[in-house]
Amino acid sequence: MFEKGKIIVHKSHGICTIADILQIGGLNYYKIIPSIDKTMSIFVPVNKENELLREVLTEKQADDIVEYMRQIDDKVIDDSKERRDSFHKKLSSGDLKEIAYMCNKLYQLKQIKMDTNSKFCLTDNAIFEKASKLLFDELAVAYNIKRDEIVQFVVNKLKKGTSNC
Repeated sequence: MFEKGKIIVHKSHGICTIADILQIGGLNYYKIIPSIDKTMSIFVPVNKENELLREVLTEKQADDIVEYMRQIDDKVIDDSKERRDSFHKKLSSGDLKEIAYMCNKLYQLKQIKMDTNSKFCLTDNAIFEKASKLLFDELAVAYNIKRDEIVQFVVNKLKKGTSNC
């Protein structure tokens, strides 16, 4: 069981803080506050914590994610329906490795679209924004780096060719 004040990851909402542990209708609930919207409160039954909540990555696990990102091929999924369906499934999984894969692929697609003066569609952009928020928020916590510095930090790690800075 998590303790009040602990920073955890919610499968759909990313980095959250446990604001309280309450008893409602005879059941224990975590009241969590997502970092993406501090005005929101989410109530998670304690008996569902293994399905919806997890510990934040360690620095070593974050290094493994960055190393994984380095190894992703540069093939882009051209079919927008196939891409959307695949990415929605990955996003809803809450698996940060899958989310890193999506971010990488959507970033590649965005670069291709920019290079060819094509539009990056709204659906792809919305998924990219959500996925990159989940990915970089958690990496920032894992590396104990400010959120506005994490993207450049990861880019530097990827450029160095090793995840050990």
